[in-house]
Amino acid sequence: MVILDTNIIIDHLHLQKKGHDSELMKIARLKPKEVLALSMISVQELYEGQSTKDENMEQYLLATISPLRILPYTYEIAQLAGEIARDLNRSIELADATIAATAILNGGVLLTLNKKDFSGIKDLIMY
Repeated sequence: MVILDTNIIIDHLHLQKKGHDSELMKIARLKPKEVLALSMISVQELYEGQSTKDENMEQYLLATISPLRILPYTYEIAQLAGEIARDLNRSIELADATIAATAILNGGVLLTLNKKDFSGIKDLIMY
């Protein structure tokens, strides 16, 4: 399973409007049978964007994420995300710690455009 960071979806939404290939499209072509997933906290992050106030943009977002497996935010994920934030030798955004914990606990590989945001996290595998 490939778990997508929020920035993979944002990148896709921006590049597709311009007619360019996104990392999401590349991974879908390279691994067509791979399960692509998204953390529930990424859905929240996506809705924080002002463009979701526009009905057409929201529909485009929904069309993009609806084929993905949406992974729930569970007690175990919250616990591991807290431990990641506590034990990492630097600060980390709550959403990034949660996305990392989601990937680890679901046995997935994280696809992100910002590997430095996730560097040093024990047991996290990045694509």
